[in-house]
Amino acid sequence: MVLFVIQGEDTDDASLSMTKCFWEKHGMPKENTATDDESQIVAEIEAFESAYGYNADYMKDLFARSPESFRRFAAARPMTMHYEQLTAEAYFTAAITVMQEEDCSGCLELNVKMAKEAGVSELLIEQMVGSPERLPVELKDVREHTLNCLGVGSIDEEVALRIERHFGKAAFGELAIAIVGVRIYPGLKRALMKMQSCHMPNNTVGE
Repeated sequence: MVLFVIQGEDTDDASLSMTKCFWEKHGMPKENTATDDESQIVAEIEAFESAYGYNADYMKDLFARSPESFRRFAAARPMTMHYEQLTAEAYFTAAITVMQEEDCSGCLELNVKMAKEAGVSELLIEQMVGSPERLPVELKDVREHTLNCLGVGSIDEEVALRIERHFGKAAFGELAIAIVGVRIYPGLKRALMKMQSCHMPNNTVGE
């Protein structure tokens, strides 16, 4: 059971552009015949935690409570990382905006690390996190649309149309899936009463 993917330059799956199976990268088996084996699944989660310095206790808690619910969660993960026509810069602008608004520092830091691995420039990442007013115009639109989708403001049709004109119709659909999809992580933490790992400290830039 392959649960996680890690960002990278080389990939064999066009539907997950700029990603690579975590276990292929680290030399672990891609297929697990005992998909319900608790120790194997926990080991996969802990390997992901170690690779990114990320606290995934909420995933282990979900698996311990309801293996079937965890499998449904794991099956949804590819949706949260899907972008082909949408640029990495636009995708991570949306993802980072969601994590800031959802007040989730752990998920924010994880997305910063993944953005770096996807080739997003340090300058753009710094702007996404600390000075979004300095982002390029098209990424400001992505951020504004994301915030509006989160309920910070009303949906602005003109902003949405500008995004679609700049990135394309397919990319706009991918952006919609990204905004909805990445919210699953902070949302699941809160639903499982793991809010302590969602608190946003004063320094949100990360390493």
